[in-house]
Amino acid sequence: MALGKPEAIDLSHRLLRGGRSGALSTAIQTHDGWPYGSLVTFATDVDGSPLFLFSDLSDHARNLKSDDRASLLIERTSTRIKPQTGPRVTLLGTIKKTKNPRHARRFIARHPQAAMYAPFGDFNFYRMSLDRAHFVGGFARAVWFRGRELLSDAKAAKVLAGSEVDITRHMNEEHSEAIDLYAKVLLKRKGAGWQISAIDCEGADLMLNGRIARLDFAEPISDPGEIRTELVRLAALARDSVKKQ
Repeated sequence: MALGKPEAIDLSHRLLRGGRSGALSTAIQTHDGWPYGSLVTFATDVDGSPLFLFSDLSDHARNLKSDDRASLLIERTSTRIKPQTGPRVTLLGTIKKTKNPRHARRFIARHPQAAMYAPFGDFNFYRMSLDRAHFVGGFARAVWFRGRELLSDAKAAKVLAGSEVDITRHMNEEHSEAIDLYAKVLLKRKGAGWQISAIDCEGADLMLNGRIARLDFAEPISDPGEIRTELVRLAALARDSVKKQ
C-alpha cells in the first residue's frame, strides 16, 4: 500500500519525538571527508529540532567544525524479524553549537545523567536545523519531504517555550496522580511516580527512573491554555477507562 506524505510526516514525527538515540553521520576530517556514522543520544527542542551534547574531543564535534552538514537516522526496526519492514527516518541538515539555556535544559530533561558532565568546559550543546527528511516504512513505502514540514508551528512553539517550565512544574507538583494515570492507563506503563520532563506542541514526555513514555496530544496545540484543556481531557479519559474495567 502506497504511503502518502501526511502519513509519512506523522510517523516521522513520532519517531523523532519518541526517540532518544540515533545514528549520526558527519564527514570525518581525518580521512578526507569520508562519511562517519556512530551512535549518539539526542533530545528535541520545543519545535522538534534535534539537540545534542558533544565533547570537543569527539569525532563529530571536530568534523562539524569543518563541515556542519550531517544526517541523523532514527529507527524502530531492530526488534523485528525483518528489520527492513520497520519504520525509520533519516534527517538531513546542519548542526551548530548553541548557548540557548532551553536547549541545555531540554537535553538534560531527556538524558538526566548528562547533568554530570555537561558543565565540563569541553562539552557543548548543539542544535540541528532540518533541511530534508526521508521516511521509510517498509518495501515501496518511502517518502522525501522538507525538513520544516516535520517541525511544529513556529509561532506556537515560541509561545510554548516561554511557559513550558511553569506548566511542567505545576503538573508535577499539583497533579502527580493524573500523570501516573497517563502512564499506567493510557500508555500501559508500569510504576508510580512518573513526572513530566518536557512538553511540546504535540505532546508530553513522561519519565520514571530513566524510562521514557511519550504522551501524544489529539491535535497540535497553539497556546498554553490549550495544553491545560488537553491534559484535563486526557486525565478524564484515563479515569473513565479505569471505571469501565
